[in-house]
Amino acid sequence: MKKKLMLTLIAFAVMGTLMPAAETEVRNVADATPLFLWSIVVGVLALAFTAILAAFAQSRAIRTAADNIGRNPAAGDNIRTVLIIGLALIESLVIYVLLIDLIIFFVLWGKYTF
Repeated sequence: MKKKLMLTLIAFAVMGTLMPAAETEVRNVADATPLFLWSIVVGVLALAFTAILAAFAQSRAIRTAADNIGRNPAAGDNIRTVLIIGLALIESLVIYVLLIDLIIFFVLWGKYTF
């Protein structure tokens, strides 16, 4: 089994060296640079805006939960459970924006000229 796997990997490596290489060179650096810079600016602004709004939403949720637990201590466990789920969903939105920003940052903008 290991020999078949090794032979398959070697075959793929040989095929990869014989195939023509994909174009990874920057065609026109002057055209790609503004697009890359604008993608960084937009990504940073989107991430900052999302983080500020998420922090505001989380602080408001915690404030409301603490107020409601103070008014009705018997419902504290239920309020705490809903609060934790809500905070996790709010934080996941920021993580999604970070993921999209990372995808935008790692695109080879030299291939795409407009």
